[in-house]
Amino acid sequence: MTTQSDVKTIHEFLADNPNVDVSKQWERCWNIHGKIADRILNYFGDAELHPISEGADYYTSPDGQMEGAFFGYTGGGIDWFVRAWLGNRKASIIDMNINVALGQETSVPNLMIIFGTVPNLLFYADYVARADVKVSEDYVRKYYEGEANQDYLEFRANTDFVWSASHGPAIRGMQSPVCSSYITELTDEHLDLCEAYLEKFVDRWFRWLDEAEEIPLDERDALQNYDFTYREYTNRSDPMNVLAEKVFTPEKAKFMLDRRAGIVQMDADRGKWRKSTA
Repeated sequence: MTTQSDVKTIHEFLADNPNVDVSKQWERCWNIHGKIADRILNYFGDAELHPISEGADYYTSPDGQMEGAFFGYTGGGIDWFVRAWLGNRKASIIDMNINVALGQETSVPNLMIIFGTVPNLLFYADYVARADVKVSEDYVRKYYEGEANQDYLEFRANTDFVWSASHGPAIRGMQSPVCSSYITELTDEHLDLCEAYLEKFVDRWFRWLDEAEEIPLDERDALQNYDFTYREYTNRSDPMNVLAEKVFTPEKAKFMLDRRAGIVQMDADRGKWRKSTA
């Protein structure tokens, strides 16, 4: 994989191998995601499936070229937790996401874990910062130095995994100092490595939650503004949005993107910290 370009587009990858059946790999990746999702829901026991998820446990595009599922949860310390996928398992393409946007009770980074196939394996894992890491020395030291940094460097040293640069500047701008964004051959061995990395990655995130200090009420409104701006902007700017935009009507595609971002939750909760400190 060392000769692989790190800036090829999704369409360029798919043009090389457009009709590979990745159903087996979809099942493996969905099961890995499922174990992580179960841990998240067990930890945040009051999180509930949002009504916007109704009927989205499996769906297809009108032309049958895309299929997927969407589950969105909120409550109990979670603003918006999405477990979803979109693609065509018979034609090389999968985009599978776990995104956890935490509430403003703490400043623990948000969690993002993505598996994709084109049909090579795309692997993405990040602790999405909720502070400007260019100027927040304490935040960087707390979440991105030490063990997290060491594991990141060890994983990146594997030359089978080539860095995958997003074509979207907004996505590159949100990446933390320990973001993993790789492409590699779609093999069980490589999925094993990803699963092992994620086990430690997610364990560490839960440990941060256990140890987190609560943010004072009068500081939560500013954090909410930061959180909501980031969520709306990055979801709208994701280059992978072309998957939905290509096969659904503009109205349906916008609904799907707004659903993933959790616009409905943001509209409902915007300004709640101002009200609680008034």
